[in-house]
Amino acid sequence: MDWTTSIIQARLLVANLGEGISPPWWRSQATSPVGLRMLGRLFPRTAVAAALETASRAASLEHDARIGRVGAYHLFRLPAADEAAVRDFLRSDEGRHCLEDVARLDGTDSRLAALTQLAGGEAAPGTHGPVHCGTLATLQRGRALPRLCATYAAGLRAASPVFPYLGEEAV
Repeated sequence: MDWTTSIIQARLLVANLGEGISPPWWRSQATSPVGLRMLGRLFPRTAVAAALETASRAASLEHDARIGRVGAYHLFRLPAADEAAVRDFLRSDEGRHCLEDVARLDGTDSRLAALTQLAGGEAAPGTHGPVHCGTLATLQRGRALPRLCATYAAGLRAASPVFPYLGEEAV
């Protein structure tokens, strides 16, 4: 599985779980059953992608408010070239199938289990507030995303808002 597939799966899982936890970590209901039905009427073929985009924007705003924008990136805001690669992948058949597979997961427990599987046994470095999880270079090498997923999973289990982020590469 390449990194764009993993990013998309993690985004949809975290976006959905962050919306649904009580109290919610960000203000949107785009990935809820009601949100998906509404978006399905507006965007019949791309409802899940529209839900992901809407929830990701809400999550990104909340992350940016907690972490800041200078020198820090997170699951919902990556550098422009990486975001372009994610958008291009979402336009492909493989990207749409990837989203639909994750959207079909039923219930919080199965989504949290899928997020834990993306973590791959990685230990969470923290479970509250902003948590440094590596650099952008480690994201594409496959080491940072499991740490991000483990941190989100631990925060969701503890019902404690967590905002894992990545720093820029050392100069």
